Amino acid sequence: MDIRRVFPALVLALVAGGCSSGELSLTEYADEVEDLVAEMEAGFVELDTDWLSEPPSVDRAQEYWDGRLQIRFDFLEGVESLRPPDEVVAMHEDSVAVFTKITDADLVLRARVDQYEAIDDHWQWVDTPEGRAADAVLAEVYEFCRESQEEFDATKERGQLEDTPWIPSEMKEVVSVAFGCPPSD
Repeated sequence: MDIRRVFPALVLALVAGGCSSGELSLTEYADEVEDLVAEMEAGFVELDTDWLSEPPSVDRAQEYWDGRLQIRFDFLEGVESLRPPDEVVAMHEDSVAVFTKITDADLVLRARVDQYEAIDDHWQWVDTPEGRAADAVLAEVYEFCRESQEEFDATKERGQLEDTPWIPSEMKEVVSVAFGCPPSD
């Protein structure tokens, strides 16, 4: 696992949010999460590209980590602002918890960067106790992403109920999302 590319595909964000008010349908909710994940992923790609474009330095590493944390905070805020439908409230709460955990791990890595007097490698912090701890949290994020994707993929089976008039529409809703979760090792 590579701490530099915490995509979320982290995605897992999937179910990120707050308390349910049922304001969003399952499809709307999944679409919102998918958009948040895509925005986060694009931010990390842009940040990493910029970081790798020049030799590393302590000042640039601090700027890199400030940018990384801003992406994390924006993502978490976006997820927390969502109002999931009742059927995914637990998943949503789990997503907020796992994304808070990876954000906290990144905060610890940012503090580690402040301790460096020199940076010789773009990813110098990866092979540190803080980097390994963040990598372990990232593994949890990826697992949550894959589990969330599976839950949404399972809604495809509901399509068989589409022509059954007495079943409520929310029980027939099929959700198609692609969170971009990395495959399991």
